[in-house]
Amino acid sequence: MQLAKLKKKHMGLMQDAVSVAVGALLFAVSMNMFLLPAGIVLGGMTGVATVINLFWGLPIGLMILLLNVPLLIVNTKRYGMGFTVRTLIGLVSTSTAVDLLKIFPVTVTDPLLCAIFGGLTMGASVGTLVARGFTTGGTDLIASLLKAKWPKISTGSLVMMADLVIIVGAALLTGDYNGIFYSVICIFASGKLMDHFISGASRGGLALVVSSKPETVASAILRELNRGVTLLQGRGGWSGEEKQVVMCVVSRREVFFLKQTVIGCDPGAFIIIGDAAEVMGQGFARKNHLAG
Repeated sequence: MQLAKLKKKHMGLMQDAVSVAVGALLFAVSMNMFLLPAGIVLGGMTGVATVINLFWGLPIGLMILLLNVPLLIVNTKRYGMGFTVRTLIGLVSTSTAVDLLKIFPVTVTDPLLCAIFGGLTMGASVGTLVARGFTTGGTDLIASLLKAKWPKISTGSLVMMADLVIIVGAALLTGDYNGIFYSVICIFASGKLMDHFISGASRGGLALVVSSKPETVASAILRELNRGVTLLQGRGGWSGEEKQVVMCVVSRREVFFLKQTVIGCDPGAFIIIGDAAEVMGQGFARKNHLAG
């Protein structure tokens, strides 16, 4: 049993390492082959770092890292050390790759093609990382801070607004207003492809867990993810045994951590994760459909 657990842990670490390497490589390809040559500014700290690079020539990877670290430190209490460590790994790997891997040939210079291909490779990069629980920071961290001040605005709307401010600000500073158009195309392409790489790509992931230790699993989810759970009464169709089913809704970024938490409590647990097309309530966007 111990040997099997050790092998599983090593396999998980290998998968993590491959995901980080592939994600960092694709990030560097996106930036150095497509986005930077065309002067396309993304949202988030990557966009801010791009503007700094355009004006002062400072290493863009280093700037991405330095801009994100303070935001990450402030958000540590909200997301926990597990998220912080994995975000740092994602940040360091992608930032280092951008600055060191400048060997890729620039074969496309048309801004529209660069926006499309740069967005697709960026989406593949971030999707590969997020699918294994790693992130690259960005406007999600800014949005989490703004959420404390404006709790009624959804996180998605806050991310969109933060990205828009950065993109429009970059256009004002550079005087390239056509760049707004290409940035929007790039972000759209990136988001669409990223969704295909991530389990639970919609607004939320609905998890149903059948476990022999439902109370332990429920307590771990509450403690580790700070997400509410509901215990449903169930009965095995074949065995006829009464059992409890743990139901929980998590955000896209938390799907990986949910699976790891459940498996850590009960390696034999049966886990079902599906898309929740719309989630309203505490911890998620709340909309008043009767307004107006």
